[in-house]
Amino acid sequence: MIMKYIGLIFISLYMLSCGNARDAAAMNKQKPLLGDYIITAVGVNSSLSEAVTITFDKEKNTISGSTGCNLFNGNYASGDSKLEFGPLATTRKMCHPESNTLEQHVLKALQDTKNYSITDDKIHFYDEAHFTILTLEKSDMTSAKATDTQNGYHVEYSEISRGSFMMITYENNKLSFQKDRNIKTQTIDLSNTELASLDKKLEALDLKALTTLEPPSTAHQYDGARIAALKVTKNGLTYTTPSFDAGNPPKAIEALILELMAPTEKL
Repeated sequence: MIMKYIGLIFISLYMLSCGNARDAAAMNKQKPLLGDYIITAVGVNSSLSEAVTITFDKEKNTISGSTGCNLFNGNYASGDSKLEFGPLATTRKMCHPESNTLEQHVLKALQDTKNYSITDDKIHFYDEAHFTILTLEKSDMTSAKATDTQNGYHVEYSEISRGSFMMITYENNKLSFQKDRNIKTQTIDLSNTELASLDKKLEALDLKALTTLEPPSTAHQYDGARIAALKVTKNGLTYTTPSFDAGNPPKAIEALILELMAPTEKL
């Protein structure tokens, strides 16, 4: 009888080890990350105060996204289930305290990421101790309706350095801007002519190409230089340019940026 129980124990242990081996094999071979995702949870917190997004470019191994307040971009390396992010560059827009806290947690979680797994429609990022630190879901056409404008666009343009700040937002046929972190945001009602011109330039954009635009100069890579970025949301999908020198944008977006800035220079 004792031998029978011992035999059952060994069989159970064998089956358990086989299951663990299968789990490990699955963990070691994951689909590559590609496209747009929404971060739905940071650790166990799934009640996020802002919409946090991240976009993976598999060809260039680059990421871009929004913490819900500031934009970020950087590089990443992945293989099998391993995933690590390089240093992340961010804009420096002033945020509400709650948004600041969320941003800090998101950026720290990205820097702490070591592995990932894909289960059904969810993606989990793990730290070195294999705790889940971020949960993502694939972005869909309805995920960001709240940020879409009446013409389907939500646009943000920023120019930031250690001593200067400019944030321009276009939505609901209105343009708002802030020229200093300590100055209240101002809103401009655009004329029909201005709206038509701005919408025409937006329609002419190749949105998918925004994430891979090459900056024509690299002064923004040095400390103290003005760094600029453009983010466009259309039908729930967000496209963010890599950082570039303020005043010298890529040709593909130069006309749009001049159009966004023109009304703010009148005030």
